[in-house]
Amino acid sequence: MTTTVSHPPTFVSLTTDFGWEDGYVAAMKGVIYSIQPAARVVDITHSIGPQNVVQAAYVLASVAPYFPAGTVHVVVVDPGVGTDRRPLAVFCERACYVGPDNGVFTLVYGRETVKEIRVLANEAYRLPQVSHTFHGRDIFAPFAAHIAAGVEPHTIGPVITDPVKLNLPEPRRQAGDQVEGEIVYVDHFGNLISNIPLAWFEESTEWVFEIGGVEIAGLRPAYGFVAPGELVVLGGSTGLVEVAVRNGSAAERLRLGVGARVRAWPRGSGDGQTGDERTQHS
Repeated sequence: MTTTVSHPPTFVSLTTDFGWEDGYVAAMKGVIYSIQPAARVVDITHSIGPQNVVQAAYVLASVAPYFPAGTVHVVVVDPGVGTDRRPLAVFCERACYVGPDNGVFTLVYGRETVKEIRVLANEAYRLPQVSHTFHGRDIFAPFAAHIAAGVEPHTIGPVITDPVKLNLPEPRRQAGDQVEGEIVYVDHFGNLISNIPLAWFEESTEWVFEIGGVEIAGLRPAYGFVAPGELVVLGGSTGLVEVAVRNGSAAERLRLGVGARVRAWPRGSGDGQTGDERTQHS
């Protein structure tokens, strides 16, 4: 199967763990603009935790759907740079994703219509000199620019069908309407974002949540429904349940982060523990 690009995309997004202190991001942008001056380069974030592929996967999945069709999304969170890990272009119904084959596109594979996945093999689309430590500049950026310029995908490299996928945690529904999941991301504000979909919770039911031994009553519409400094559970903008502190940081208050377990159950259903085992917040 050959994928064609009927309308050359002009948006290129960048997601990296490079930070802003050095010139790495600027170097990638320079390469993209040199090849495709009409590109519109947008920074999703350069504050992914160093080598945190899982965090990058969740951030990308939460932002990419809001970009115009035809966007090329470049992700460089690449602990295996310089090794035999494959550089990929993932062509989907609405967008193309360019980055390392290390599982960073796991959520893309599960949520989007993937047309084909190709290895970035055509040396004509790389920079002449390729550093073993900066594939973002020398491979991913130039390939993304050529794709944005409308090159035919079949010229990029061979198709693969076995991309690396992360073993991401899945939320669970248990007997008695109990729900269990875990924190998968901590944002800039210290909000603890879980993998539990908000859609699992009926509005007519009063829910109780427990995280880190702390019990929190109620699922609120927004942060302002509790007093400043209070813990609150709500549905975040990504459609997932999150634990927050109004005008504060839940991560700091609870001293918890990625991997912390979150449980929920309807009030009055019982959860197998006594109230003395937890700190209660309402």
